[in-house]
Amino acid sequence: MKIEEYVDSNDYSTMQIGGQFKYFTKIENVDDVLEAILFSKKKEISVFILGSGSNTIFSDGVINVLALKMEIKGFEIIKEDSDNVYIKAGAGVIWDDFVQESIENNFSGVESLSIIPGTVGAGPVQNVGAYGVEIKDILEEVIVYDTKDNKIKNLSNNECEFSYRDSIFKKQKGRYIILYVIYKLHKDSPKIPSYPDVSKYFIDNKIINPNLRQIREAIIHIRNSKLPDYRVTPNAGSFFKNPIVDNNLVERIKIDFPDIKIFPIDEYTSKVPAGWLIEKAGLKGVSLKNISVYEKNALVLVNNGNATNDDLIISRDEIINKVEKMFGIILEQEPEII
Repeated sequence: MKIEEYVDSNDYSTMQIGGQFKYFTKIENVDDVLEAILFSKKKEISVFILGSGSNTIFSDGVINVLALKMEIKGFEIIKEDSDNVYIKAGAGVIWDDFVQESIENNFSGVESLSIIPGTVGAGPVQNVGAYGVEIKDILEEVIVYDTKDNKIKNLSNNECEFSYRDSIFKKQKGRYIILYVIYKLHKDSPKIPSYPDVSKYFIDNKIINPNLRQIREAIIHIRNSKLPDYRVTPNAGSFFKNPIVDNNLVERIKIDFPDIKIFPIDEYTSKVPAGWLIEKAGLKGVSLKNISVYEKNALVLVNNGNATNDDLIISRDEIINKVEKMFGIILEQEPEII
């Protein structure tokens, strides 16, 4: 294992913002993890786990961490029965590669999560979700290195403490290094996501009973029409979480905005699309410093070129303040700033 010094962090972020990592190394197996931990303790420096950098933004200047670029690979069927299959995947596997291989083997459960950027190991941290499916719905176990107890452990789904865009890996930041994830997928017919844009895609393409591959193609088409390619337009995907608010507030907002989009959670709360709030605040397509609100999706902030972390924070705060002033809702950012 080779440890480098002063490595540019913006090369490892899809937002292409940031300074330098004090130390950097690539992790290809468990032994590399153990060696990296010893190095970090010797240098008295924190460890930061880096996937594909799609949900992480780095600060300017030198970031005083040992960045571990997770590259543990593997796609292994460890057990199966008549209905289900359990797949052990390395934390460094590109998430969409995992989705594609699962579908090629006719395993359902991940098709709604197609083309989401990131790695297998990053998914549980954020409890990534799309089109009615979250990581918690398909995850069986996570194999981790516990830096507190200095040993490898298997954490069950319940032990991961999943909630909306949250998990134990965020609550106890830095304690667990994800090595492998075991997913429970299915051998039965796929469930078609019950979303208007998905239904429209199948109607427009005259597809009546879509198979796994066709569902994946639909999700890819829809996401590509709404989200910029980070390789062309640097971005971190959805920048704000969809807020969960009290239904009394929703009713008050309806007075002035009867077209408000809501997704009921229970009798007391509902989820409101953050992109809708930002658009109604008049910010869709607006440039703020060297950051813009994406013209096709107000939930996405893009780097216009040479943006700094300060530019991003100023732009973020302006969006949050305008939305709060108009709706009384405080938006919360989704990507982590290191």
